[in-house]
Amino acid sequence: MKTDLTKVLNPEQAAAAGKIEGPLLIIAGAGSGKTRMITYRIAHMLEEGVDERNILALTFTNKAAKEMSDRIRALLKKPLKDLTATTFHSFGLSILKQYIHHIGYHNDFTLYDTNDNEALIKNCIVSCGYQIPDYNVRTLLSFFSDLKTGRKRMESQDGAIAEIYREWLLTQKAYNVVDFDDLILLPITIFEKKPWILEKVQDRYRYIMVDEFQDTSLLQYRMVSMIASKYRNIAVVGDDDQSIYSWRGADYGNIMQFEKDFPERMEFKLERNYRSTGNILKAANALIVHNTERKEKKLWTEEDGGAAISIKHHKDSEAAAYWIANQIRSDIKSGIMPGDIGVLVRTNSLITELENIFAEMNLQTRISGGKSFFDRREIRDMLCYLKVLLNAHDDTSLLRIINTPRRGIGRTTIEKLRAYADENNTSLFEAIEKLSGDKSGFTERTQSALKAFERKIGSWKDLSQKAPEYIIERIIEDTGYEGMLAEEFPDSPKTVDYKMHGIEILSQRLKRYLEQNEGAGMKDYITAVSIIGDESDDDEKKVNIMTMHASKGLEFSIVYLAGIEDDIIPSQRALEENPRNIDEERRLFYVAITRARKKLVINYSDTRLGRDGTEKNVIPSRFLEEIPAELFKNEEKSPEEKKKDQIALLKQFLARSN
Repeated sequence: MKTDLTKVLNPEQAAAAGKIEGPLLIIAGAGSGKTRMITYRIAHMLEEGVDERNILALTFTNKAAKEMSDRIRALLKKPLKDLTATTFHSFGLSILKQYIHHIGYHNDFTLYDTNDNEALIKNCIVSCGYQIPDYNVRTLLSFFSDLKTGRKRMESQDGAIAEIYREWLLTQKAYNVVDFDDLILLPITIFEKKPWILEKVQDRYRYIMVDEFQDTSLLQYRMVSMIASKYRNIAVVGDDDQSIYSWRGADYGNIMQFEKDFPERMEFKLERNYRSTGNILKAANALIVHNTERKEKKLWTEEDGGAAISIKHHKDSEAAAYWIANQIRSDIKSGIMPGDIGVLVRTNSLITELENIFAEMNLQTRISGGKSFFDRREIRDMLCYLKVLLNAHDDTSLLRIINTPRRGIGRTTIEKLRAYADENNTSLFEAIEKLSGDKSGFTERTQSALKAFERKIGSWKDLSQKAPEYIIERIIEDTGYEGMLAEEFPDSPKTVDYKMHGIEILSQRLKRYLEQNEGAGMKDYITAVSIIGDESDDDEKKVNIMTMHASKGLEFSIVYLAGIEDDIIPSQRALEENPRNIDEERRLFYVAITRARKKLVINYSDTRLGRDGTEKNVIPSRFLEEIPAELFKNEEKSPEEKKKDQIALLKQFLARSN
């Protein structure tokens, strides 16, 4: 029995899902049930007799592709082994595996990742007669990617950069290597040079569906439009208001280009929102209308009203982090699951302070869009040193630091130590104490290294009652840790400074924790942050801290937006690169707002530490002025605080007027 779409979808969704033939442009607003509509549309196509082999559904992440195919299979209760629901890059890879030999490659090509490509560029620099330290290889790779994909042009064909670029391209081909850009570029090349292959692919994939269309690059759109050009059964689903990835090549202008390439298209708009309350949607709608180059739409919901949007200002970012942590503890006590709470920030740099303070407050966190502070190698190294200082019999921590930095204690030595410890039911440290003597069977050099390591641990244990910053400073000095980093990053002193600054932050947070928790010791702090770093899959017990970019596609009952200040959102750097980036920054804030289902809390500070470590005055984001004041609920303030706010707003107004 075929599914009656009108009974499982709203009228707009049903109309879009029911149209199978011809090109379709489906504008799907935030929280409008897009994934559900796509699932039922593909299921409807199969029920109407479309062969599963003829369907190609493209999206951007493996997780989204799997979710899509799993939902369809569950709906129809069929295995659907020949249904292609995949990512752009995976699809491109499948094309290359079949046809790459037609453009001069061998079928057993190798796919290079970023690290592989950086190593290859270093080889090319040397091959061309230049010095590796004279170049930032990561920046060079990013530039070469832009050149290869047409996002930038080489200003001159002469000079070292152009020579290295040509050598890199030739070496990739000689090594039979492709990279992630090639997974889109080379299928296009194959289609252009071998029209019969394009026609073969067109006949295979007669029905195409593209999810998150606003995130496609010009090349991704070109690849898929070439395939769709014969049968013209292509449905693209997206929302130009959520286009936030231009920095990685996404071009929401593809929506306009689609309209030109497929003038016979039908257009549908999904504007009913199933996620957020009325007040949150009113704020989002009021904000995004300030972008003029967009498809007109207005989200609405049957759940009108809802709680007002809370806005809270703080004296500094640290006070804001503590306030948010306390609010979240109250939320959890009221019955909200930690995993249903999201704390969103504009940049990775804002995550560290929140994560550290949440650790102090015993809140478990899950970090997305940025590496966890406690997962950074240098932080894990220092924590393991402190763990061994507190308990020399912690084998796991000891193994991490025994040869970091290198001490001449190699794999063979460690294997002998472990064998002795297992045989005698002792710890590795006890094995070191026993086997560092003359009759151990180790070489004199190894014995010396083991004895030195044993003595250092003993000397650090004697410092256990000293101030934590002094202990960490001694560990760095005794081990030569900073020198190790300098050897690893000889051409990037900023990287060394960044990592050493991270260790300094750890030292400061540890000191603060001991000051604020009477009777607590280093072990208590390490236990707290170890819980934060727990890699269990039980994410419902963890509060989400993430960048706004990483939040796209997610939703939470409660969302806290932290650091909503000018120069952060909108980003000063983005506006310096191009003033027109203000539109994308606004779209990013729109995405952040529409992640909230029930409650939205916006935070900004009066002062914030700059990159140079000095405190600077900041003002609220200009985007807050674009949201009607009646939607906000200000936290109660004293007359003095209100006066300060008025003065700050006046200064803000005068600054923008000049």
